[in-house]
Amino acid sequence: DSDYCLYTVGLGAKDLVACALDASDLIITLGYDMVEYHPHLWNPDQNKNVLHIDFLPAEIDAYYRPKLEVVGDLAHTLWMLNERIDGVDDLSFDLSQQAATRRDMALDFSEHKDDDTEGVIKPQKVLWDVRQVMGPNDVLLSDVGAHKMWIARHYHCHEPNTCLIPNGFCSMGFALPGALAARLVNSDPDHRVLAICGDAGFMMNVQEMETVRRLNLDIVVMIWEDHEYGLIAWKKSNQFGRHTDLRFGNPDWIKLADSFGWNGHRVDNSRDLQAVLENAFSEAGPSLVVVPIDYSENEKLTKRLGEIVCPI
Repeated sequence: DSDYCLYTVGLGAKDLVACALDASDLIITLGYDMVEYHPHLWNPDQNKNVLHIDFLPAEIDAYYRPKLEVVGDLAHTLWMLNERIDGVDDLSFDLSQQAATRRDMALDFSEHKDDDTEGVIKPQKVLWDVRQVMGPNDVLLSDVGAHKMWIARHYHCHEPNTCLIPNGFCSMGFALPGALAARLVNSDPDHRVLAICGDAGFMMNVQEMETVRRLNLDIVVMIWEDHEYGLIAWKKSNQFGRHTDLRFGNPDWIKLADSFGWNGHRVDNSRDLQAVLENAFSEAGPSLVVVPIDYSENEKLTKRLGEIVCPI
């Protein structure tokens, strides 16, 4: 919520928040690993001054050659930096670019909040409604798939560790057992736990529905249904203009939920989603919410990001 927060950077295409990197004269990386977001995407001219702070020395690359490294405990390093900054009285910053970027991102977040589509629901609308029903300290866990890219860009966090996304190794199947663990760690019923999965990722650890039911955990799992490995299709289409056959069939989700003793809901119309989510969180025991997702928005986002003009 701070004025200097620019949300998440990491999409392969240009994005609004990357404009801050373009304009910067110094980039400070904390615990940075190139597998997360390769530096050729944000330092294409190999001319950025980089301060690398991590437990380990930097991995050197043509696009990542830090001017200075601070190797040691990250928490202690940040504490020492804050100690020194707190002693300086005349620091001032021009946050006009940040303000413009935050303004444009906020418009993106809310663009489809009033959608009334039937049959399929846009990712932007789903995440707007999710953010409305999730409190600042509630926990969202994302699986791996096209939904991960949308969550990273559109789900704005207010507190640390309230949105958990497996990056780097990209462990499909993470969200369901992750939500189980999150609820075991925090059993406070006032803290909501939501897992968002693709249909493929959910089926990779579907057996954990039994564990959740046996432990009688109050969690909600949302499935974005597209009958396809959506992220692979998205990436292949971007690179090659086509993709191989990545489609598959799904079970009857409501029958599956019932067979494991879960509550089950299917939401086909945008206008109903927020109310169904509220109901799912109010139910005793675990709930499954299935949303037919409109992944035609993937290519539209790629095209729009390719035409971005940085604010001010």
